[in-house]
Amino acid sequence: MFERFRPDARGAVERARDEATRAGQPDISSEHLLLGLLEEPGVAADALAAAGADAADLRSHLPQGEASPPETGQRGRQWRGITDGMRMTADARRALEAGLHRALKLDHRGVSSGHLLLGTIDQPDDPAVTALTAAGVNVGWLRDDVLRRMMPPT
Repeated sequence: MFERFRPDARGAVERARDEATRAGQPDISSEHLLLGLLEEPGVAADALAAAGADAADLRSHLPQGEASPPETGQRGRQWRGITDGMRMTADARRALEAGLHRALKLDHRGVSSGHLLLGTIDQPDDPAVTALTAAGVNVGWLRDDVLRRMMPPT
């Protein structure tokens, strides 16, 4: 799957891995992915900044305690190329898969950080969406802004 990821999307996943490690978590969650998207230059970081998202503020709104269950079994192996063997939680996997589907639906050749952000915020019960909302980010406005930034100029 990662062969379709553009450099900004790959970088965001790598930063998410680093966020999980820094937080002492054994798995990469969607919250870590959100922080990775905010810190990796690209469409997602630009849109998140325009929406008023701030890494320190988001970290303060992240849930404490146990992370979501990790992806297990055969499917979990497909993520290892970029995560250095670190597992992804089910919510992070859903976000990545939704980002890939969004790129295909938009007929884009590669998956950008913008697609990954859309894949994350299109999961209404996702803990990353909860953190964004708690931090005062208007998720509907953010979605519209990301889509606008990804569309070619007319």
